[in-house]
Amino acid sequence: MFTEILRQLRPTLVIFVAMTLLTGIVYPLSVSAVAWTLFPTPAAGNLIVKDGKVIGIMEPSKRTFPSRQSSTTEAALLTRGVSQLYLSLGDPNDDGSIAIRLYHKPLVLLIWLGAVVMFLGGALSLSDRRLRIGAPKPAKASKPAMQPAE
Repeated sequence: MFTEILRQLRPTLVIFVAMTLLTGIVYPLSVSAVAWTLFPTPAAGNLIVKDGKVIGIMEPSKRTFPSRQSSTTEAALLTRGVSQLYLSLGDPNDDGSIAIRLYHKPLVLLIWLGAVVMFLGGALSLSDRRLRIGAPKPAKASKPAMQPAE
């Protein structure tokens, strides 16, 4: 019985393995090869060292698009606590070297703290019972009851 089930499942398993190899290995490698050919990217792997200890690797890149005759720069980010390092590639120099720009933004992640404070302020204002239920309205002055005419 097990061999009969295996014989029935064999075409399915063969197609599954073939498609897995095709979509998982062959297609990504072919797309990467075409991308590397059409869009050569000078990349700079930079070790970030503090007190002799490597704390990160930053890899900015600069892409050139010959059809539009333009280039773009992809900055690299390294987050350390509430600060970030930005590293971007500059234009190439006459001797073939590439200038890099390194920016240190010490408290940039605290910008998100402002959004958290605004959210908490909104939640606090919604917690006021008078606004949720409605404050009781003062009673209107009673008018004298009308007397029937005699």
